[in-house]
Amino acid sequence: MKEMKRIYLLLISITISLSALCQTSKHFTGTVKNANGQNIEYVTVVVKDMDIRTITDAHGNFSVVVPDNNSPKLVFSHVAYSPKTVDIKGMADKSHLDVVMEPSTYTLTDFTVVGKKIKEKTLKHKGLPFPGDVVFRGRNNIGVEMGITVKPKHDFHVKNIYLPVHKSTYSKCTLSVNVYEIFNKDSLVNILHKPIYSVVEESQAKQTLEITPQEPLVFTNHKGYYVSIEIVDTQSDGAIYLPAYFKTSYVRDPDSSKVKKIPINLGLSIKGFEY
Repeated sequence: MKEMKRIYLLLISITISLSALCQTSKHFTGTVKNANGQNIEYVTVVVKDMDIRTITDAHGNFSVVVPDNNSPKLVFSHVAYSPKTVDIKGMADKSHLDVVMEPSTYTLTDFTVVGKKIKEKTLKHKGLPFPGDVVFRGRNNIGVEMGITVKPKHDFHVKNIYLPVHKSTYSKCTLSVNVYEIFNKDSLVNILHKPIYSVVEESQAKQTLEITPQEPLVFTNHKGYYVSIEIVDTQSDGAIYLPAYFKTSYVRDPDSSKVKKIPINLGLSIKGFEY
């Protein structure tokens, strides 16, 4: 009986090994440019209907490994450009893709206020200090978003976003600020039309980043918004240390669209005008 059990387990092991060998994949590289031939930095590249995502570097280059299924497609998105879908069915392994994206058209938000009292306000506060830092190390955390949700009681014009930093050992680290409107628990829709980047140089000194949106950004009263920080590029090995605080925040993994709630935050705060 024991011998039969051993044979059965061996057969299962062989079956699993053969299945793994049969699962093939293809490696694609590429460059994303605009119609003028300029490379587009930090474009999100998603394998459609799969939890696979990457980001182009500062020169518009990307690399992605895709399971070899029947109809794979790559979806390219950037806040300043219209989304682009590329069908890679039938393309050979190690193919290089040249992707051209068209600029998106949009109308600036009208935030002229007439007959209302305007007051300066901080929309979100840090909370109590946590005995430790949130550390993003190497390139493993590129694409991970961490941030806060807000639901203003009045219309709110965002002036600046602030992020405290303890230190950075990267020679250079580029952060992206992302802003989404929350439509339901699992649905986030980007509301930016121009990217918001902040570059952190190597430093052992504490600092607070003051990040200014490049377009009028208004939160409508009683709607929910998710404001996150994402590392999109690093130069050299290293890490960035962000002070942590006892207050709820939310993490969005690059391999999933779901947002997870955690009990600490980065001290992200939003200042502007309430009316």
